[in-house]
Parts: sequence; structure tokens; C-alpha cells
Amino acid sequence: MKVYILIFTLIGSLLCLHSQTIVKMEIPPQAKEPLEVVVLFDEQVPEGMPVVLGLMGYSVTGGIEPYTYEWIQNGKVIGTGDVAIITPTKGDKFELKAIDKNRCFSVNSFSMKVIARIGSQDKEKGSEYKIFPTLVKNGLLHITLPDAESPLRANVRIFDTNGALKYQHQIIGSADVTCELAAGTYFVSVQTNDYHKVVKIIVQQ
Repeated sequence: MKVYILIFTLIGSLLCLHSQTIVKMEIPPQAKEPLEVVVLFDEQVPEGMPVVLGLMGYSVTGGIEPYTYEWIQNGKVIGTGDVAIITPTKGDKFELKAIDKNRCFSVNSFSMKVIARIGSQDKEKGSEYKIFPTLVKNGLLHITLPDAESPLRANVRIFDTNGALKYQHQIIGSADVTCELAAGTYFVSVQTNDYHKVVKIIVQQ
């Protein structure tokens, strides 16, 4: 009896040595183009003032959606969404890292054109730039620029709270602008060659 048990044990061991377990793994979908992220934001921003960098400020192509993000300022992750709020200072180094479904990633380094904020010596000048009303009911905004020998040119832009550009127009001298916007909160930017003013408005229907 012991001999038979030994023989069956040896046969079972040999069968186990030659058996294989096959696990079928799903191959992840392959991207047609490599993942690439490019930051498009190229505007002057006041030092130390929060800036919303939204979906209009960068482009992601290739890879496999959905994407996830890491916003990095001086080596530290400051945001992980598709929209980031950045408070820049001169000399800061920024990176945007996009990661696709297959965990492939692309990193784009970028800098921001940081300009000095309004100092006390500029308060009088700043008071000459007016954007009103801040509670908008009919889509009409009044923009007042300083008087000058040659009328100032200004770029007027309106962003939503995600940083998406909703309106853009150039004016020469003080002017009224009419913009059709959905109800909500927006930021109006008026920028000349040597001055930049931003005002928050609320649009009501």
C-alpha cells in the first residue's frame, strides 16, 4: 500500500511540474499619436495676483483619454484638475503634466510674463481706468481710459471663472462695449501698453 501511495504521489508531482496556468490579460488600447501637452497662455499677469488658467490656456493631443493633470510651481504640485489657479511671482518655474489612461505622460515647462502690481505711485493712474457697472443687466459695459494726446488703444477681454475667453475686442479711447453673456460671474481685463486692470462683474438676465 505504501508503494502505491508513493507512485501516485510521484506521478501527481510530475503532472504539476508540467502544468501551466494561463491568465488572459486585456491589451490596453493603443494611441494613434503620442501624448503631447502644450501651454498656450502668453499674457502678462500682475505679480502675486491669482490667475485662472483654464481650458483655453493649454492644449493636449494624442494618447488615450481621459486625461489627468498635475500643475507644478517650483517643483511643487499646486493643482490636479483641468483648471488651475496660479499666483505667480517673478522667476517662478511652472510645469503642466498630462497623464493619459495608459499612464503615459507628457510635461510642458512654461513661464509667465509677470509684471509689477499697482503701487501707491500708480493709484492715481489706476483711478483713470474705469470699468462699470459691475452688476450688468443689459450686456453694456462702459470703459473709461485716461485722456492722452493720442487716444489709447486697449484690449478688452472677458473671462469666465474657469479662465475661458468669452469676449475680446479692441477699443481706441473710452468706449462702450456690448457683450452677450450668460448669467454668472466674469472677469473683465482692460490692457494697454503700460497698464493692466481687471475687474470682476456679475451678469444678470
